[in-house]
Amino acid sequence: MLIDRHHRPWFAATLILGGGALAAYIFDPQAPMQGRGGGTIAGLTLGIAAYGIMLFCAALSVKRRVPHWKIGPARAWLRGHIWLGLLAVWLVALHASFSLGGPLTAVLWALLGIVTVSALFGIILQQLVPRLLLHSVPGETLAQQLDRQLSYVSERLAATIVEYAGSIHAAAPGWSAQAATVYAEREKAALESIAEGSAAATVAPPVDHRVHDMNKPPFGAEPLRRFYHEYIIPFLQPTQRVSPLANAGRADSLFVALRTMTPPHIHPGIDEVRDLVTRRRMLLRQRDLMRILFAWLLVHVPMSWGLLLLVGAHAIYALRFLQH
Repeated sequence: MLIDRHHRPWFAATLILGGGALAAYIFDPQAPMQGRGGGTIAGLTLGIAAYGIMLFCAALSVKRRVPHWKIGPARAWLRGHIWLGLLAVWLVALHASFSLGGPLTAVLWALLGIVTVSALFGIILQQLVPRLLLHSVPGETLAQQLDRQLSYVSERLAATIVEYAGSIHAAAPGWSAQAATVYAEREKAALESIAEGSAAATVAPPVDHRVHDMNKPPFGAEPLRRFYHEYIIPFLQPTQRVSPLANAGRADSLFVALRTMTPPHIHPGIDEVRDLVTRRRMLLRQRDLMRILFAWLLVHVPMSWGLLLLVGAHAIYALRFLQH
C-alpha cells in the first residue's frame, strides 16, 4: 500500500493515542508505590490495548482468507494495520517500562523487533516496487496471469519460427506448409516442457513422412532456426539469466546480426521474435519484483503469529502471578 494523503488521519490519530498513552504512563498514580510498568492498572491497560491491536492486525490475515467477509474497506484495514501496529510497539514499550525484563519478555522483545523491522521493510518495498514496475515493466500483467503469459510467449516464439522458417527442427529438410502444420502440432509437447522448465527441449519428427515433399523451406531461414536452438531455447529454461537474450543490449546486438544473415522476407519474423523475447524479459522482471515484494511476508507473517501466541502466554502467566 502506498503511503499518501489518505494516511494523514491515521497518522494524526496514532500521534494522539500515543501521546495519551505516554501521559497515562507518566502520571500513573500507582507509580510512586509500585513503580511504572505492567504491575499497575495503567500499565496493565496499556498491555491489554497493545494485545488488542495485535489481534486486530492478525485479523487482517484471516479476513484475506475469507473473501465474503465484508467488514469495512480493505484499504481501511491496511491503513489500520500499519499505523495501529506501530502504535502497539509504543504501547508495549510503555507497558514494559522500557526494560527487557526476564527471559520470556526478552524473547518477546526480539520477536517484536523482527516483526516491526519486517513490517517497515515491507512498507518501503510497497513504495518502491510499484514504481519500478511502472517504469521498467511497461504493459505489466496480473500476478496470477504471469505463468500463463510466459507459456503463451513460449508458444508464440515456436509458432513464429515455424511460420517463417518452416520448422523449429534444427536439421529439417524441405517441408511444405502441411508439414509445418504437423510440426506445429507435434511440437506442443516440447513447448509444454519448456514452459515447465525442462532441462532440454527436443522435437520429434512427424510420424507420417508422407507429408514431406520436394518444396523448399523459406529461402535463407536456416539462421533463424539455428538462432532458436542456440539462443531462444536456453532463454526459455530456468537458467535463462545466463542467456544473452536476458540482457537487452546483448539481445539487440544478436538480432541485428541475425538480420544481416537473413534475406528481407525473413525480417518480419525476426522482428516478431525480438518483440516476444522482449515481452518475456519484461514478464520475468515483473515476476522477480513481485517475488521480492511478497518475500518479506515469509518472515513477517510467521513471526507475527508466533509473537501473538507468546504474548498470550505472557498475559496468562502475568495475570496468574498478580492473583497470587
